[in-house]
Amino acid sequence: MQTKLQTLIQQGLVWHGQVTDNQTATLSSGFSSLDTALGGGWQYPGLHEWQLPTPFSEQALLLPLIQRAVQQKQSVFWVNPPAWLSAAGLHHYGLNESMQVVVQTSAEKAAWAFEQILQTKNALALGWFAQKETTAQSVRRWYKAAQTGQMGVVLSEPALNEEARAYSNRVRLKLGESGVTLDILKRKVGWPLEGVVLN
Repeated sequence: MQTKLQTLIQQGLVWHGQVTDNQTATLSSGFSSLDTALGGGWQYPGLHEWQLPTPFSEQALLLPLIQRAVQQKQSVFWVNPPAWLSAAGLHHYGLNESMQVVVQTSAEKAAWAFEQILQTKNALALGWFAQKETTAQSVRRWYKAAQTGQMGVVLSEPALNEEARAYSNRVRLKLGESGVTLDILKRKVGWPLEGVVLN
């Protein structure tokens, strides 16, 4: 019989500090410093939050992730992105032969669509949501859906408070003169980190 604590751990609601799961696959971020900090890369399956100081500041992280997903023959779903995809841009980066699906709809329908995509086999789901739309309940649902074997990334503005959420990792991007750095607010392989330089 499982204890309540074991049940919460399996649901992803209790975080293990300094524990690594050797059975969890990872997808490289494209940056050795970030892969090291995350214990090998983005956990897969997993649900990750990227907090963005300004729109389109996620470009540095987004392209390597999509390229690796496409190499693994995954479809890429874009839920409410801030701009339409550019066919010329996809061609430039060699992504024009891959399945890229854009979903533009209301916030409520987008949250539902994101959950359905996370339950689909062999897909990468990218969703742009305001913090007020990423309630603890919706994040739990997304996390549970991602455990079917998928990976999702929630992109949002910085949170005013760091209320607990069932994300595998939470990072906040920071733009400076030296480029993009990250504060890792939550990670499965250790305590939070500040000022991770992408290299």
